[in-house]
Amino acid sequence: MRPEQLLATVLCCAIGLVVVEGKVLQNTAANIRILTFNIWNSGQNVQDGLLKIAKHIKLVDPDIVALQEVEDKTHFDSIVTSLGAPWKGVYHDSSYPDTGIITKHDIVDGTQAQAYAAVGAKVKVTLKTNDAFSKPNTVIVNFWSLHLDWRSYGPYAACNKLVTDASQIMAGEMNLGVDAAGRVQNVRDILSNSAFKQAILNSNREPLIVGGDFNAPSHLDWTEATKNDHCGWEFPWPSTKLIIEESGLQDSFRELYPNPETDPGVTWSTVQTFTDQGWGWTVPEPQDRIDMILYRSKRLIPRRSYTYKGTEPVHRKPNHFQNDYPSDHYAVVTDFEYIDGAQNMYENDDNLIDY
Repeated sequence: MRPEQLLATVLCCAIGLVVVEGKVLQNTAANIRILTFNIWNSGQNVQDGLLKIAKHIKLVDPDIVALQEVEDKTHFDSIVTSLGAPWKGVYHDSSYPDTGIITKHDIVDGTQAQAYAAVGAKVKVTLKTNDAFSKPNTVIVNFWSLHLDWRSYGPYAACNKLVTDASQIMAGEMNLGVDAAGRVQNVRDILSNSAFKQAILNSNREPLIVGGDFNAPSHLDWTEATKNDHCGWEFPWPSTKLIIEESGLQDSFRELYPNPETDPGVTWSTVQTFTDQGWGWTVPEPQDRIDMILYRSKRLIPRRSYTYKGTEPVHRKPNHFQNDYPSDHYAVVTDFEYIDGAQNMYENDDNLIDY
């Protein structure tokens, strides 16, 4: 770098500008906090569960929340009511909503969409910057909450010593022999959804964020290097592999912490560390990272991602009913930095995925 280039870079940083590929852009960076939260049968497994769900959402103070295991619409409404203004939300339009989205920002009218295992909506997020002189700006975030099928949980097969071939594990991912769509079918249904496909195409103008419970580990985690932690298996879990590779989404936690050996990021489970199917709580339960926040946008940079279970002790099953934290999953939080100044750089890069 020539001296005059170095001086220009220092001056740009001092006055709040960034230099990208020779272009000077206004640095209007702001944070967007995302939470994905499996609420364990709408909090019914702990005392005052609905109130505790709202309590922990307030403590985390996210901009948008992806909910899973919403048992019914009255439970969803109760959570939003407990949060108070300006919180609002949408949920999957079915007798068992399961997935929902809540936010303290405005939801764009007429943008709710859903697949079998997911619900989506556009949220108009009001950005807060660290610059006291800048006016509040807004960004449209295309946000989806998903909850893939719970049946035939893969790590149970992987840790069964009688399972010797990867095809046996893969059969569970597709619910072979079960009269219900499996996780692979759930993901393919989401990828084929017209609103989701459009969200991918528009992701550099309107960032796409997906939060949810995959009910399966990540293919990024079960590697050759970590197989001793996973009952001896390296396995390409198809639900994460499909949605990441076919949509261009990125895993915010694994992007920040690329080594699954040192940063496993376990989200299952806060309370179920031993199986509840008998044997007097002596048989260990496989522990894995099954809750994730994915994103697609060149304007978003994940700055921090972590698991959350509150600050009070969490008692394991069967002594969990008085827990302050109301879930059997760790929640996941990701803080994104939004760079509005990069807008014009990527205006021709939207149509990267060809369906």
